[in-house]
Amino acid sequence: MKTLKLNLIFIPFITCLIFFSIYCGETNSQRQNNFASNDNIASKDSCDGPDADINCCFAGMPQNLNNILNIADKNEPGERMIIKGTVFKEDGISTYPDVIIYAYHTDNSGYYSKKGIEIGIRKWHGHLYGWAKTDKEGRYEIHSIRPGRYPAGGAPAHIHSAIRELGKNDPYYINDFVFKDDSLVDDSYVSSLRLKGGPGVVDIKKNEYDIWIGERDIVLK
Repeated sequence: MKTLKLNLIFIPFITCLIFFSIYCGETNSQRQNNFASNDNIASKDSCDGPDADINCCFAGMPQNLNNILNIADKNEPGERMIIKGTVFKEDGISTYPDVIIYAYHTDNSGYYSKKGIEIGIRKWHGHLYGWAKTDKEGRYEIHSIRPGRYPAGGAPAHIHSAIRELGKNDPYYINDFVFKDDSLVDDSYVSSLRLKGGPGVVDIKKNEYDIWIGERDIVLK
């Protein structure tokens, strides 16, 4: 009986001693690395990637939007540009109010440059981006600088754009805005387009104030 009592005391003591030895044997840096690894898993940004879900384009969007999509501020290097147009429903006749447009483009050197404060998909889209909502007549405007071609070439200068229709859950990309005076915008380019919104070729010209002016109507079919 005395031996049994000793065993009942001794076994739990040995178990606790083993656990304590294992924990103490783990260095502080190992424990910190484990905690950091868990934090990284918990804080991973699902929108941080070039192929992130298109809904990430609308993350961080202001609640109150108007029909002016301001992308570049007055200090952004480059030639100023304004593109105006109207969004139409599938019939090509009915104007489409309250459509949200997201757009982003390169800087005037052709890079998706950043300011260092970007999060999520903006780490890939750069600092030149914005949103607008078409007015009651379906009209929108983009105010920015004229984007540059990629330094490596292969594609015309362009503005990427995504659309979110009122009452519909799934946004989608439309064909890029491109410029008629770009030598890479030819019949081969236009015939390769597969998205909604029409070909997106903007006939852009400078006005008396040295601002590039163009128009693009968008039919969502």
